[in-house]
Amino acid sequence: MNKYFEKKKLLADGGSNTKLAKNTLKTYGLSLLPHTLNSKGVNLCRFSTKECRAMCLNSSGRAAFDSVQNARLLKTDFFVNDEKDFIEKLYGELVAINKKGKSAVRLNVVSDVNWESKFNAYGKSMADFPNIIFYGYTKDPFQVYNVHLNNTGNQHITFSYSGGNWNYCEKFLREKICNVAVVFKGTPPAEYKGFKVVDGDKSDERFEDEKGVIVGLKYKVPRGIKYESNKFVVE
Repeated sequence: MNKYFEKKKLLADGGSNTKLAKNTLKTYGLSLLPHTLNSKGVNLCRFSTKECRAMCLNSSGRAAFDSVQNARLLKTDFFVNDEKDFIEKLYGELVAINKKGKSAVRLNVVSDVNWESKFNAYGKSMADFPNIIFYGYTKDPFQVYNVHLNNTGNQHITFSYSGGNWNYCEKFLREKICNVAVVFKGTPPAEYKGFKVVDGDKSDERFEDEKGVIVGLKYKVPRGIKYESNKFVVE
């Protein structure tokens, strides 16, 4: 076991995150660094694009502080260097949360890891936590299909528009496989490409959204980054 995390928790109370704090249901989040920002260069955002990497919210708001980035790096390096022990610790924290009653957990606050697959590799499953709703966003279409076809009953996933994956977005929306998050520059419109847009900034409780809608998110420019037009952010 990583000595630093013998007493430190991997999951943070959602109250410490600006977005998660808006949820009415008690929420916990796991914040790992995205893409290859770790000591081994392991890609934790397999379907990321150069546009979303350039405009990533990893450094947005309070997350820009060195203390937050260092904490995320320590967790991320623990995961990529000692995956088995990491999963064991994470599982233990989820057991404790599940005992407290109904709650929500977002395991990918800024990363895009297939956690059900990781759990299964060590003989575990999200189905072991009936009081927890696991939710999140992904650009991985295969993860969407996996959740849709093999849902343990407590998973909810929202697909993310990247600027070049609209074919998947439209299919998922029309077949109501899952909703799609789209980032807009400025206030999101009431409709986009023929689909209703709901306000995704009111809270992070995506599992409460109606089906077949676009989750509109207003882009927040991370500290130190100058906004430039790109395919990821819809103007």
